Amino acid sequence: MSWPEHGAMPAALSKQLSQARCREIIDFSVNTNPFGPPADLKRKLKEWTDTIYQYTDPSHCTLREHMAEKISCKPDHVLPGNGGAELIFAAARLFANKKVVLIEPTFTEYKQALQANGAEVISFYTNEETRWQWSFQHLKPLLEKSDGIWFCHPNNPTGSVSAKEDIVQLLTYCRAANKLLVVDEAFYDFQQDPFLFHRYIKGNDPIILLRSMTKMYAVPGLRLGYMLASENLIEKINNYLPPWNVNSIAEQAMSYLLNQEAFVNQTVQRLHKEKNRVLKGLQTLKEIEVFPSAVNFYLIRHIKNIDMRPLLTFLAQEGIHARHTYHFPGLDGKYLRLAVKTKSENDQLLQSLARWSGGC
Repeated sequence: MSWPEHGAMPAALSKQLSQARCREIIDFSVNTNPFGPPADLKRKLKEWTDTIYQYTDPSHCTLREHMAEKISCKPDHVLPGNGGAELIFAAARLFANKKVVLIEPTFTEYKQALQANGAEVISFYTNEETRWQWSFQHLKPLLEKSDGIWFCHPNNPTGSVSAKEDIVQLLTYCRAANKLLVVDEAFYDFQQDPFLFHRYIKGNDPIILLRSMTKMYAVPGLRLGYMLASENLIEKINNYLPPWNVNSIAEQAMSYLLNQEAFVNQTVQRLHKEKNRVLKGLQTLKEIEVFPSAVNFYLIRHIKNIDMRPLLTFLAQEGIHARHTYHFPGLDGKYLRLAVKTKSENDQLLQSLARWSGGC
């Protein structure tokens, strides 16, 4: 039996820890919006069921026009997908039999997708000492030997963001050297002051942005995501996707959710207020070190930098599932990732951690 590859796999984690699922679990490994989707979405979903009796437009023209209007780009520069995962694997095909720099530790599906297409992955590891920051000067020697670079921003699982000056240097270099740059922005809208990559894309820049609507809108089952890139790159990626890859209900949902600016703003305000409260509580625990994060999750570790399985097991016994880090090179199980949840759920976590820390 191996560790579950993702969060939100409570049965698999319970089995790995040899624990019976005999109680309700609060799953802190799930890093979607803790406040749930927009209040009106359920009613809208019922309305949209009438659309399933007709074929959608396989080119998604109407949706792409609406998305372009909301994002301030051209319709030919946006491509909807059946969730972020579909677009990750489609984008990875551009690196078939090529060399690509991957900034790690990061979401494991990138390497999986790249290697499935025969890419040679050159890993650049960030670490705790730099708070998982990278610098362009350290990346440049690897970039010169590769065909492009792939990274997540803000990064999962560390919650870290990169310095603006390094990002701009990287964008400038990739543009001048024609190196393909892929940025997964799955959590960009949880930031209080996000770096908006799409504002830097010009003409035929070799830049691809991946965005998921799963996280902010708490709708993982709907499979909603989209890509921003030049017309040339969008056309190439689209050729890798099957016709009608986005169903009619998903089309309607994407269009509706892109109009929910007030919902997003309210979520960000509520979430960061609650996160700050939680982090202050964690900082009082003598055995726990907590790391800053720009988004809706964060990392913790034991002050002695030891394997976190004992705490992972203890929390599971308390009815709380954390995200293990055994699959993340550079983290290697010595950290746990925890999502920001509701106040009552976060209080239960803090109480459980206090009991564990007090008993160490």
